[in-house]
Amino acid sequence: MKLLLFFVDGLGLGKNDESNPARFFLDGIADIPFVKESAPTEFSEGFLFSADAAGGVPGLPQSATGQAMLMCGTNAPALLGYHLTALPNETLVNLVRERNVLRLLAEKGVKVTASNLYSPEYFTRRDDLQEKRGRNAYPVSALSIRSSGTSFRLLSDYHEGKALFADLTNRSLRERGYDIPLIEPEEAAGLMVNILGEADFVFHEYFVTDTYAHKKRRGDLERALKEVNRFLVHLREKTDPQDTAILVVSDHGNCEDAETADHTRNEVPVLLLSRNETARNAFRGITRLDEVQAGILAYFGLPVEDEMLEDGGAWL
Repeated sequence: MKLLLFFVDGLGLGKNDESNPARFFLDGIADIPFVKESAPTEFSEGFLFSADAAGGVPGLPQSATGQAMLMCGTNAPALLGYHLTALPNETLVNLVRERNVLRLLAEKGVKVTASNLYSPEYFTRRDDLQEKRGRNAYPVSALSIRSSGTSFRLLSDYHEGKALFADLTNRSLRERGYDIPLIEPEEAAGLMVNILGEADFVFHEYFVTDTYAHKKRRGDLERALKEVNRFLVHLREKTDPQDTAILVVSDHGNCEDAETADHTRNEVPVLLLSRNETARNAFRGITRLDEVQAGILAYFGLPVEDEMLEDGGAWL
């Protein structure tokens, strides 16, 4: 079976009212609002669960620790004793390099890849910043891809129909001056089908939801959420729901509350799109973000190592 891990930055489960731009996220997928009261719910195409992203640590969940929880199966906030924003520190860098799910799957013989298109200056800019500041300048996603041994996808891959920019439509690249066509979410779904044909496990990072929410650009945020919804609906139509599963997760809340520009303590979605009962069983019962990795391993029939289960998944 194949699995797409579709990571949407800053997507929590909020209230069922006008303050929540994300409440219509499941239109065309399930007849329920995308809100905290809807989880847990199972429907014909899959289920919606909710997961705690705080890990029992006071304060607002943040990107570095939340993404490390997701990718590494580790209660990263508890490991550090606080929530860490943006970029991983040395402790989390070491954790991500050793325990991220892309690397674990690759070591077990599962063919893994990341679908994101990276611009040429991405690495130059990050390397320059890292040298200037003397500390890590890469996010959890890029560290995970690099440590797994899989290649980053570049413009040459896109022109072959085998890469997808983070925002799905290329809008962000065009705004930065790239001569690349604006595409519709349905076309983006076709590109994802091509990539799924190459691997068993595909990771995609979608970040503009968090960007727009921080800037309180509600119009752009609502457009982005609708584009993701259209992408998922079309991808579901183009894949076999018995042998290809789509798992949508996030690192913390944000875009579900238009009344604030900050993160929230809302739980995050564990949205599985699959009709396969084996796939559903792999992810049933998840209540915390650091439990998602164990579900992914179970999906591929792989055991969870004993040390990953100690102290609620804390890395030792």
